Amino acid sequence: MIGMIKIATDSVSDLPSELIEEYGITIIPLHVNIEDQTYLDGVNITSLQVCEQIKNGHSPSTSQIPPSKFYEVFEKLTSDGDEVIAITMSSQLSGTYNSAMLARQQLPDRKIEILDSMGVSLGQGLQVLEAARMALLGMISQEIITRLNQLRNKMNYAIIIDSLDYLFKGGRISKVQYIAGNLLNLNIVCGSDGAGKISVIEKFIGKEKNILKWIGKYLSKLDLKNKTVGICTINNEALLSEVKSLIQGYCPKEIITSHIGSTVACYAGPNAIGIFAES
Repeated sequence: MIGMIKIATDSVSDLPSELIEEYGITIIPLHVNIEDQTYLDGVNITSLQVCEQIKNGHSPSTSQIPPSKFYEVFEKLTSDGDEVIAITMSSQLSGTYNSAMLARQQLPDRKIEILDSMGVSLGQGLQVLEAARMALLGMISQEIITRLNQLRNKMNYAIIIDSLDYLFKGGRISKVQYIAGNLLNLNIVCGSDGAGKISVIEKFIGKEKNILKWIGKYLSKLDLKNKTVGICTINNEALLSEVKSLIQGYCPKEIITSHIGSTVACYAGPNAIGIFAES
């Protein structure tokens, strides 16, 4: 009897709960550390709570999933002969991918594939969703892996951050950059550098009106027709709705909306918005 292919990922994928449930995706949470307490991303801490902690002067940090947790999940998922494809956040941003690889080495007789998404948030999540849909259609693991490698290399994303407080307190920008950015009222746009790292791809002055103007220009450079597009924020639902309306004008196949999770929230802040699509 041929086993099923099960899909696992870490909590940085930021997929909406209804899709996680629909496709039976296993989510393994990263750790969020605040003072002397450790929380599980999406389990006992929310992104809004992370933002509140930062407002109160704390500096949350994140840590990778240990190999022991991956081992536990992989052993359970493959115990009945099923295969697992695990898709992790970028190996250039966390040791989570390496933890998954170590766990796999401890289960040499099991069918386990580990893929580096080279992304975060829905840039990773759209890859996970594609894998889950292909598995449901009965595709074999090599077909899924080939498609995911293509999708990973074509993934475009922009995360627009309107408050530098979170990047500064998370150690992602210097004090000089922080002060200068606040004086100029800068928005920072972060995207992939093509090698799995997040880099600043653009800066612009102004708030919501200029954010929508920038997004309009960004979308015009993409071919979104018949593509799946992901957008997510923490709590800026009004902006999310306006961006969704803009995207609909480019005739995508579907638009997936979600919320930025606790891990990414440590660096992005409450009003950040991310746009993710295959080029």
